Amino acid sequence: MVATNEVALLELSLPTAEENVALDEALLVAADERDGPAVMRIWEQPDYAVVLGASRRIADDVWADRCREDGVPIIRRASGGGTVVIGPGALNVALILPISAHPALASVDGAQLYILNRLAAAIRARGPEVEVLGSGDLTLGGRKFAGSAQRRLRRWILVHASILHNMPIARVCRYLRHPERQPDYRGRREHEEFLLNLPMHRTILNESIRSAWPLSHRLDGASNVSRDLLETLLAEKFANRSWIERF
Repeated sequence: MVATNEVALLELSLPTAEENVALDEALLVAADERDGPAVMRIWEQPDYAVVLGASRRIADDVWADRCREDGVPIIRRASGGGTVVIGPGALNVALILPISAHPALASVDGAQLYILNRLAAAIRARGPEVEVLGSGDLTLGGRKFAGSAQRRLRRWILVHASILHNMPIARVCRYLRHPERQPDYRGRREHEEFLLNLPMHRTILNESIRSAWPLSHRLDGASNVSRDLLETLLAEKFANRSWIERF
C-alpha cells in the first residue's frame, strides 16, 4: 500500500494542451503498471484550449466555429466530467493515487469528495470560505471556480481539477455552449452569472494546493514516464483527431 502522505510533486507544463492531458494519463498508466509513485501534478496551459470530457459531444458542448476562428484547439481527455476551457488563468491540479490508499477512494463519489474536500480545506486555510457543491465543484458564494473529473484504472485513480483564478470568463462564454446537464445549485444560470475567478493570487493558490497533501519529494520533470508511453498516448488518443472527434 502507498500512503496518501507519500505523494511526489510535479510542477510541469508542457507546450501543447494535447501533451498536457496526455501526461496526466501517462502518470496514471505508469503508476498502475509500476506501483508508483503517487503524484500531485500542477500545471497551467500557456494558451487557450477547449477540453472535452471523455464522452462529451462537440456539437452539444462547443461553439466549434468560434474556436476555429480564434485558433483555439478542441481536444479530449480520458476522464469523465464536463467540457472546460483551459489556458492562462486556470491552474490545473492532478492527483494520481492508489485506490488502496484510503477507503474513500474505493468509489467514484467517495474519491471525488475526499480529494475535493482536502483541496477546499487547504484553500480555506489561506483564503476565502470555499465549499464543495454538486458532484465535484469548488465554489464560492454559490458560484463555481473549479470543476473536477476522474479516471479509474485497475488499482490507481486520477482526479484532476481546473481552478479559475485569472481566467477571462468571456472566453468560456465564447467557446462553450450552455450545458445540458448541470447541478441543481446552478439554477440554469448562464456562464457569466455562474462562474467566477477565485480571488486568490496564483502563488498563494499554488501553495494552498501543495499543502493539501504532505509531499514527500519533488520530481525532476516527467522522468518517471517513458517518452514512448507519452508518444503512444498522443498518437492513439490525445493528438488523434479521429479519437477526439469520435462523438
